[in-house]
Amino acid sequence: MHGAQLVREDKVGVSLSQILAEDVLELTMVTPSSVELLERVIRWVAPIELRDPAPFLRGGELVLTTGALFDVAIPQVWDGYVNRILHSGATAIGFSASLIHPQIPRALLDACVRYGMPLLSVPNHISFIRVNEFVADLIVADRFKDVRRAGDLAAQLAHAISNGAPPAALLQQIAEEINGAAAILDIDGGVVATWPTDAEWPSVDILQALTTTSSDGYLSVALDQAGAYDHILVAHSLQTDKARLAIASAATLVAIDLNTRLREESSSASRMKDVVDALTDWTTPAATLTRLLRVAGLGADVPTVVILAHPGSTYSPGYSLRLRLAAQLTSPIVRSVRFGELLLLLAQGEADGTEDVLETFLRVMPGRRIVVAGPAHDAEEIRMVFASAQMELSPDQNTPKRARAFHLTSIVAASAGRGGQRASKAFLNPLVDHDERHGTELVATLRAYLRSDGKPIRAAKMLYIHRNTLRYRTEQVSRLLSLDLDTLDALLICELAFRLHDMH
Repeated sequence: MHGAQLVREDKVGVSLSQILAEDVLELTMVTPSSVELLERVIRWVAPIELRDPAPFLRGGELVLTTGALFDVAIPQVWDGYVNRILHSGATAIGFSASLIHPQIPRALLDACVRYGMPLLSVPNHISFIRVNEFVADLIVADRFKDVRRAGDLAAQLAHAISNGAPPAALLQQIAEEINGAAAILDIDGGVVATWPTDAEWPSVDILQALTTTSSDGYLSVALDQAGAYDHILVAHSLQTDKARLAIASAATLVAIDLNTRLREESSSASRMKDVVDALTDWTTPAATLTRLLRVAGLGADVPTVVILAHPGSTYSPGYSLRLRLAAQLTSPIVRSVRFGELLLLLAQGEADGTEDVLETFLRVMPGRRIVVAGPAHDAEEIRMVFASAQMELSPDQNTPKRARAFHLTSIVAASAGRGGQRASKAFLNPLVDHDERHGTELVATLRAYLRSDGKPIRAAKMLYIHRNTLRYRTEQVSRLLSLDLDTLDALLICELAFRLHDMH
């Protein structure tokens, strides 16, 4: 998995080195030792007097035997016995010499050396029950330690939530506890928040983890608690037992925090709709816009970063929340709303956090159509910056970018009112009426002529018409508008008229 260094799985149990170090058991290893062998984990003790105990083993056992059913004179029998135990996943074999075998059979020792299976000598006076009880007590103690750690994690998360910590901070605590990664996903597999921020979450493994105990270290818990429906808490760790306890303990708290944020999202969107209406209606007085910003929980004279995003086909219920959470990594106050195909966010925090917000989106949401603009310092400037962001958001955009601070559209936005809208409509009406009556394309021709900076050859190519046809059309435009399109003044008037018309 990218973005996280996973630690080797540490199953619940005790290591060979632990039980060998216990004087009360008096166990000794009679096969060659190594650090790797001594780190093997004993999950359970299995006293079994069978020639083939493999069907009764699950892996990780210390198999204890006296060899009561074995003929010491047949080495092949011992070889098959050790081979079957090895392939069952058992950790080690413990042999207790008794009246049947006064000492460990040489054939058993040779087979264990050959297969690399640790062989322990159990003194005759140490009962198998004593070994079993000792290992069980250690495992239970270790299990309670993990439970306590999970409880401590829950307490830490509750404290962090009460102090307003963002979801990324909660996921970081979970990830550090399980030595892996953690994330919140929506029902469509969209990542709402993740730690580390560059971690990847394959949907196939996540879905499989919802129906199985574990899938390649992935664990999933549906966050249906506290009303956070259609969201999943996922984790990736090779310490699956610890991770399972951790996310089970954290799930309810994460769900409560997420549900609170989802309610805030809905409430914020309702109030922000009025703000958007005021931003796009140039006749709304600045005082009214200021009041609506305050109702939405935003300061009207606080540096404000405007974020405009086009989700495209990737839109999901969690997309807006993910945008807001990403912005909150640098700006504590963020309000969002969806209008049409776009998402608008207003973020307030640092004096000039525009670059920080842009860097966050480039890191967390690369490849997305996002424009960051600002900062704006009052209601009127927010309107200007918003207009600039709209113009900068292009269909061929494939990465977050910053809008230009000084843009013709923002200048128009600063002065656009009902009078400007009416004047622009009246100015362009002769072209519109002519197109409707005669089926001409004078409006489209003028737009192309302006986009080509008044260069006839470029405009003709853009319209796929002959240069003479373009000249005839521009002469018609000049006559109907009573303007000389060969002058800079006329081009500027036409451009401003289109900007005002398009804003309306």
